[in-house]
Amino acid sequence: MADARDIEWLKNSANDLNNLLQVIAESSKALRKICGAEPEAMRYYAFLTNGLDRALGVTADISARLGGIQAGPAVEKPSQITAEPAKPRHAGPEILNPGGSRELIMLIDDEKIVIELAAALLTDEGYRVIAITDPFAAISTYKELKNQISLVMLDYTMPVLDGGEVFNELKKIDPTAPIVLSSGFAEQDKIGGMLARGLRGFLPKPYTRAKLLSQVRSTLDALNSERTGQRRVL
Repeated sequence: MADARDIEWLKNSANDLNNLLQVIAESSKALRKICGAEPEAMRYYAFLTNGLDRALGVTADISARLGGIQAGPAVEKPSQITAEPAKPRHAGPEILNPGGSRELIMLIDDEKIVIELAAALLTDEGYRVIAITDPFAAISTYKELKNQISLVMLDYTMPVLDGGEVFNELKKIDPTAPIVLSSGFAEQDKIGGMLARGLRGFLPKPYTRAKLLSQVRSTLDALNSERTGQRRVL
């Protein structure tokens, strides 16, 4: 038969386990926001939250039997998930790090994780950033803010409109649009054609923090140098 020390240990362990499960539950919610509502992501999310629900139920039962340790709130089941309330519309696209001291960079990439990481790296360095996963929205945004955007980092492989098509649309808006292409793979002849039409560079994926920042800074410095030279000629 368990003595007082055993019971105290069980109570403490149940409490610690409950706290750990709450951390896992909150982490799973955060991951779901990043991954979105894709079927595969939702399947794993459902598996995880159902398991957490059962585990939290067990810890709650143990807590009740050992002295009423209060269990944390139940994990939200996928069947209970509802759409987040619509956010109020802003007058324009969201600019990350609006008070930053460096140039405004527009990121266009359909992969949320990639674009969020790149945005975080750039804003940490003082750049202002517009991060867009929808190529149609990106084209509209560039039309609106082309005089403020110093550089566009464009992914090549995207559904519906690929990087080459977005490149063409941006060049229609502004033939001098400063664009760097970024992709894990792309046909060399297409890249060559884009370079001939003013593509400022190509950044292979996956890239490191150092390579991203180096590409952005070197391209911006080259553009600034060209503009300075043009002003001197005039």
